[in-house]
Amino acid sequence: MAAPAAILTASVTTFAATNIDDIVLLTLFFARRVPTRKIVAGQYLGFLAIILLSCLGLLLTLAIPHQWIRALGLIPLLLGLKQFVLLFRKADEEEDVPAGRAGVLSIAFVTLSNGSDNVGVYIPFFSINRGHLWLVLLSYAVLVAFWCCIGKWLGNRRVILKAVDRVGHLLVPLVFIALGLYILAF
Repeated sequence: MAAPAAILTASVTTFAATNIDDIVLLTLFFARRVPTRKIVAGQYLGFLAIILLSCLGLLLTLAIPHQWIRALGLIPLLLGLKQFVLLFRKADEEEDVPAGRAGVLSIAFVTLSNGSDNVGVYIPFFSINRGHLWLVLLSYAVLVAFWCCIGKWLGNRRVILKAVDRVGHLLVPLVFIALGLYILAF
């Protein structure tokens, strides 16, 4: 079993890798002057749905023999490879984000719909860290607030948004591939 410090580090890494695209969305919401309380509530609600789906998937993995759990590493590995291939196939496109009067539920649905990669990564990650799932979930709850703060800060800095957008598309697939390889080797 991994040490809590290692689990915390892995939790921060998986959260950052799966939510780098959320920084762009949050920044756009803040830049369009959607009220902060709506953005934060929507982000937490959408992320809660992602966590619940991931926990449901985790429950399904309990029926899988332990030696097969490593095979779940194929999910983030394949997601990373797919995203890496897509980088070369299409030109950069901006996400379509509701403007102005976005409500809590619309922000939550954008977060949830943007979270399919999260579920694919979180299920195997939760599975190999079942003993410390409370630490993973607690760190994720804190990180959602931190992500909202970063999004608000970036929402006022257009140059930084462009840089994060450029670098994020390259880093996310590479981190997914590394995470998949880590789970396969576990």
